[in-house]
Order: sequence, then structure tokens, then C-alpha cells
Amino acid sequence: MYVTAERLAIADRAVVETFKQTSIAWQAFPNWNTGDPGQSRVRSDVLDTPSFLPLHLEEVQFQASLAQLGAPTPDSLLAEVMARATKLAAQVDARAFTSIIAAAAAAAAAAGNADTEVVLSTPPDIMDALIDARASVEDAGYRAPSCLITNTAGIKALNRLDDGRPAYDAIVKAANINSVHRTSLLPGKSPNPLMLLIGRRNRMAHGAAAEASPGEEPVDLAVSVVPSLEILGEAGSDVGGIELGLRIRFATRVTDPEGVVRLTGSA
Repeated sequence: MYVTAERLAIADRAVVETFKQTSIAWQAFPNWNTGDPGQSRVRSDVLDTPSFLPLHLEEVQFQASLAQLGAPTPDSLLAEVMARATKLAAQVDARAFTSIIAAAAAAAAAAGNADTEVVLSTPPDIMDALIDARASVEDAGYRAPSCLITNTAGIKALNRLDDGRPAYDAIVKAANINSVHRTSLLPGKSPNPLMLLIGRRNRMAHGAAAEASPGEEPVDLAVSVVPSLEILGEAGSDVGGIELGLRIRFATRVTDPEGVVRLTGSA
């Protein structure tokens, strides 16, 4: 035994809390625990094309010394696991966004629609584009305030001045958006604005989607292994080093692509 049960519980709690605070996917999409850590696939719940999705393992491994594990206070160990929990959250976000964009693109192609690319040079252009996106998800039944995920260029576009005043509040109000997340992990041409508008049936506060019912929303996370810490054993390459790992096993389910609109902007 390399670490006491009490110390392991403290570190594990730090992993969970840090992950929840740093993962956009966890904050923006409802999630449900499958209840089976050994599960390899999960139902997609897409009505038109029912299928099963693989549950992906994301992990971050690192080494801690016996001195860190047995120190009088857990501070050094907590600093290590919190830094790795942030990396784990970024890996989960990157995989989730890639899955959502792929599903939205496939649905658009099946419907004979090209990628939605709009000119986002002025606040009225941005407002018109997002109102059109709002209309699309509302027509699909998602009439609660929406969630917008965008990159840094998108945030800059949203905050451009209109007659000397920031247009952000007017834009998000017109588009019925109550939650905006910025990330550098959206795949695509980063110099241009990229946006994902996620429709919602339930009213959710910003960052509180994990507490909502997942079955009613167009995107959710199926989780078989929650974010957690594991002790792997002695590291052969480093005397006195103990190999640890942070892991999560999950799948991003896009149950209704009509509830998602992707905007690729050319500023």
C-alpha cells in the first residue's frame, strides 16, 4: 500500500472537483452514469439510426514520490493531481467537441446542406447568424435558452463595439443564449470565429448542465468510469517513484443533430 485510504480519498475528491471546474463538456452537457465500469459500448439513442457508441478511455499518467504520498500534509500531492485533472478535462473537451462537430456535419450533409459559413464582420452580422441558428434549434423543439461554445476569435467577434458600446448583451439576448463558453479546443481554422450553438429543452444555469436530465437534450455524456485517481504501482525507471493515473471512460452522445448548429465564420 503506497498511500493511506484517507490520503487517497482526499486526492480523489480534488480530482473530481478540479475536473468539474475546468471541463466545459461537463459543465455544458448533461451526463449520466451507466453504472458499469467495465462497459465498452453504450446505446446512441438516435431514433432514426439506432446504434451503439464505444466508451473511450481518457487518462493522464504521472509519477509521485513516496515522500509526496507520505508527507504530513497532502499539499504536494494535491498540486500534482489538480494539474493533471486540468489536462484530463482538456482531453475530454477536445474529444467531445470533435464528436459533436462530426455529428453536426454528417447531419448537414445528409440533409444536403453545406457548412454554415457566415461573415462576422459587424455585430448585426453576428446577431443575424445567431438568430438564424436559434430559429433552427427552436424549430427542432429546443426552446429553452441555448448554450454557445466558441473560440477566442468568436469571443472577440461577440464583443466588437457597435456605436462605441459592446454589443455582447444585445447579441446573446436576441439569440436566446444564457450560457457562453470560450475554448481553444474547437477543431477548425482557429484564426476565424467558430461557434457551436447547442439547443436545450430544459432551462439550465450557466455551467450547471451536469445536474440536468440527460435524456431530453440533443447532446449528453455517458460515463462508465467517473473522473478518478488510481495507484498503478512502482515506476521501474525511477527509484522511489510511484506511477499514478487519472482516468475517465465516457462517450459523447449526439442524440439529435438538429439540436446543434455549427457556424464557421469568416471575419
